[in-house]
Amino acid sequence: MLKISNYSLTLRGSNNQSLPVLENINLEIKEGTCLGIAGESGSGKSVMAMSVVGLLPKSSIIKTEGHIYLNNIDTVSANENELNKIRGKQVGFIFQEPMTAMNPLMKLQEQIDEVIYAHENIISKEEAKRRVIKALLRAGFKEPEKFLDSYPHQLSGGMRQRAMIAMALVMEPKLVIADEPTTAIDAELQIQLLGELRRQIVDHGLSMMFISHDLGVLRTISDEIAVLYCGNLLEKGPSNEILSNPKHPYTADLIAALPRLVQNRILPEPIKGSLPSPDSKPSGCVYSNRCAYANEKCLSERPTLRQACNNHFVACWCE
Repeated sequence: MLKISNYSLTLRGSNNQSLPVLENINLEIKEGTCLGIAGESGSGKSVMAMSVVGLLPKSSIIKTEGHIYLNNIDTVSANENELNKIRGKQVGFIFQEPMTAMNPLMKLQEQIDEVIYAHENIISKEEAKRRVIKALLRAGFKEPEKFLDSYPHQLSGGMRQRAMIAMALVMEPKLVIADEPTTAIDAELQIQLLGELRRQIVDHGLSMMFISHDLGVLRTISDEIAVLYCGNLLEKGPSNEILSNPKHPYTADLIAALPRLVQNRILPEPIKGSLPSPDSKPSGCVYSNRCAYANEKCLSERPTLRQACNNHFVACWCE
């Protein structure tokens, strides 16, 4: 469904400096599977997701290298007209915060109608309404007809999140990109939404890129996980393998930092230090300034992804 090949992205900073935000990213999403993207805030997860469908402002891009193939269309070199045919129809996007992503002056049905009419001008109001209701049902709405005339502020947080999912599903795309869609909701609702999204993958053959800083969430929904740090891909492989047998120290540190029930007085361990900015990355491994195992080679030479076992890949000199 999606293939990101040797993709690098340099953005323009506030002082007009060059910021290498993404470096040599190689990822694939197979049909009917979910790829989880993990990493701290500032790792480049959302920037990579927006790059897939060309949502980054052209004025902010200094240079791109490599390719992003979506159904054999290279979205890196595609023009705006070509991208508009892809957005919404071939790729659905669930944004991080529905209250800011939705128009506060538009009713729920109007918001989802807008996606339909962007791709199909000749369609009756009755057919549009039928599709909206179908999408809301797929997103977990109960009796969606009651909420079609509601404004975003009249919906609960969970309903707004489901509305965003419905907007992503209404054109029945083959790929959905979900950018931390469960961050601002409570744990019980989070479990429900993850279950509904997982059913879309299993029952409808949907492919998904699910972005989260929470490896516990990715354990629930992802078939494979890729770990990003400072715009670099440090580890990727099957979810169970990544979470039970992490090969990169950063992945192990993320797992150790997970909130969990206290057992045997073992508390979560915060990762020491902070993420460097894109213009001040270490010259060697990007995690070397925070890694407890860093050696001289780690400090001077950037590792590349290599196969550790089966389909498990890691970029680390210490593994």
